[in-house]
Amino acid sequence: LFCFSKYDQLFYEENKINVKKIEIIGSLKSSLSYEYVKSKKMKINPNKYDICLVSTPMIFLNYDFPQVKNLADCVGLIAEFTYRLCKKHNLNLIFTGKSDKGTKYADREIFFYKHYLKDYDFKIFQSSDRRANYFSYINIMQSKLSISAVSTILREAIAFEKKILSCNFTGHPKVAFPGLGHELSEDNICIAQKPSYEHFEEKVLKILSMTNQEYFDELGKDKFLLMKPTVEAAGGMREILQRKVC
Repeated sequence: LFCFSKYDQLFYEENKINVKKIEIIGSLKSSLSYEYVKSKKMKINPNKYDICLVSTPMIFLNYDFPQVKNLADCVGLIAEFTYRLCKKHNLNLIFTGKSDKGTKYADREIFFYKHYLKDYDFKIFQSSDRRANYFSYINIMQSKLSISAVSTILREAIAFEKKILSCNFTGHPKVAFPGLGHELSEDNICIAQKPSYEHFEEKVLKILSMTNQEYFDELGKDKFLLMKPTVEAAGGMREILQRKVC
C-alpha cells in the first residue's frame, strides 16, 4: 500500500487493518503536477499570490459528513473571512475551484459561494480539465499560503514546502485536521478552530509574516505526520514497481 505519510500508516495500524506492506512515498498527485510543470516548461512564481483559497463547496446535503449540521455554513465562513482579510490588507487572492468549468457542478459551486460572498465581487477559477492540467496544484505552488476546510490537498501542499491553514469552525471532531484520531490542536500553526474573524486575521497574518523555514520549524514533526515532503513520489513509485516486475 502506497500512502502519504506516517499518519496513514498509523490509521491502518490503530484500526487493526491487516496491510502486509506499507510504503510511505508522499503525494502522487503533487509529484505528477510537479512533473507536468517541468514537462511544459512552465515558470512558477512561488509568491504570485498571497493566499490560495481552496474551494470545498457543500453541493449535496448530508453527503460527506451528515452528522455535522453546520458544515456548509462554516465552509462559507472560511471564504467570507478570507475575502474580508484580503480586502482589508490588500492581499492577492486566488480562489481555486473544485469543479471543471462549464459543468453543472461548476455552476453549483458558484451558486453555493454566492450565498456566503454576496458582498464581494468574487471569481472562482475553474479549469476546463483540472485533472489533466493540475490547475489547483499549480495555484498552490504559486501561493504563499493555502487555506481550506476539509481538503486533502492541504496535506499535499506540504510536498511543495508550502504553508497551509486548515479551518474547522464547526466545533465537531469529525472534520478536525487531519482527522481519524490524530487531530492537531488549536495551538498548532496550521490550525484555526475559533469562528472569530479577529482570531483568523491574527493567525493568517502571523503565517504570512513567517518565512517557510520558520513556519515548518514551528510545525515540527507534524510536517512529517501530515505528508512526506517530497515531489519524487511518482519516480519512487515507478522504481518500486520496476523492482517488482524485475
